[in-house]
Parts: sequence; C-alpha cells; structure tokens
Amino acid sequence: MNSGKTSQPAWKRLVIDPATEQQYFTPMERVPLFPLGLVLLPRMPLPLHIFEERYRLMVQECIDRDSAFGVLLHTGTKVQTVGCLARIESVINSYDDGRKDILTVGTERFKVRHMYEEKAYLEGDIELFKDVPENNTPENTMKTLREDAVASLKGFARAAGYNVDDEFLGSLETEELSFLLATTDVFSIEEKQKLLEMRSSAERLRLAARSLSESSHRREMTARIREILGKDDNENIDHIFN
Repeated sequence: MNSGKTSQPAWKRLVIDPATEQQYFTPMERVPLFPLGLVLLPRMPLPLHIFEERYRLMVQECIDRDSAFGVLLHTGTKVQTVGCLARIESVINSYDDGRKDILTVGTERFKVRHMYEEKAYLEGDIELFKDVPENNTPENTMKTLREDAVASLKGFARAAGYNVDDEFLGSLETEELSFLLATTDVFSIEEKQKLLEMRSSAERLRLAARSLSESSHRREMTARIREILGKDDNENIDHIFN
C-alpha cells in the first residue's frame, strides 16, 4: 500500500566508495529488464522475435515511450546483474496475434541495483557505467594495443573469409573497438559476460586481440591440414587433433 510518501530510488540509498567515483556511474530511473540466454554488447545488433505476452507488453511500452530496455544474461539458474541497454531500431514484422520481429542494438552498459516484480515483466533501478579512463597507460602503449587489435581483427576476418573497413575501425574509440572484437564468435557466453563487466578498455582490447589471434591461427592451421589431406570444408577432421 502506498503510504503517501515517495520512496527514495534504490540507487540513492547506495553508499559509493570515493575510490570508484572515477568510474562514472550514472543513476537512472527504473527500466524494463529482459533476461535472455545471451550477452548483449554495446553497438551489437540483436534481432528478437517477441512472442510471450509479457514481453509483447514490454516492447510496446518501449516503442510508445521511445525508451530502451535492459538485456541481462539468464544462465538458466541465475540472472546476472550487469547487462546492456537495447534500443529498438525498427519493427521488422507485426503479426495479427500480437507477435513482433524487432531489431535492437546495444547501447550502454548498466548494473542493476534493485529488481522489481510488480509488473508482468522484471524492472530494475540501474546505474549506467563506462570504462575507467586509462590515465596511467602511456599513449604509445594504447596506440600499440589498438594496432595489435586491428591486426588481430583483420587476421580473424581473413581466416573467416570476409573483409573489414579500415576507415570504420579508425573512427572507433578504444572502448568501442574493444567491444567490436568482443562480438565475434570466438568467445563463450561466460567470456562475453566477463568482457562486458570489465572496466578497462586496454585490458579488454588485450584479451580480445589475443583470443582472435589464437582463433585465426587455429583456422589457418586447419585450412592447411585440409589442403594437405585433400579434405573439403564439409569433412570433419577433429579426430586428427585428438
């Protein structure tokens, strides 16, 4: 029952350690939450087929208000508390029974401070956050990290059979570039969640570039072995590595 007093948002009741203030947490009011079996990353496109009644309602309210909803990883036993906001870019299909196909894109990361189950779908008080500025990392070190990351991404793309746009890569901020590498399919869901939660662009860039380089090397080795054995791409050669 409402006592007539306006309750203080959960984020305003938090005691923030002064040492973490530089992490630029930005409090927000309550947002809808959508637990899914995936990790949404900033700038990552995410098409969704909305069929459950509660999420039809949630999506329609977001469309009407031109607002985002939060995507959280649901492992099956636990809902993570760090996620990414999803902005609805377009409604691809609307069906007579109320289902929708929508295209969303990841925008900003957030941490849930309090969850609510007052509606058909989850809601939460959240704080947006960004990476901590790399003030202690020399400029030439960051430059080398970016160059290594771009080289790793190009090598991965080459091994996978596609190209990347140099001009586009050069236009990205370091944080954006690190998340672009993190969207590739070499990372498990658990690894993507770790990269999402990480607050160091340099560390994320370093880890992602190393993983992409290792994946590219494996793909190139596999291609050479197939060529030597005269095997085509459809033939399984996993037994050779066992």
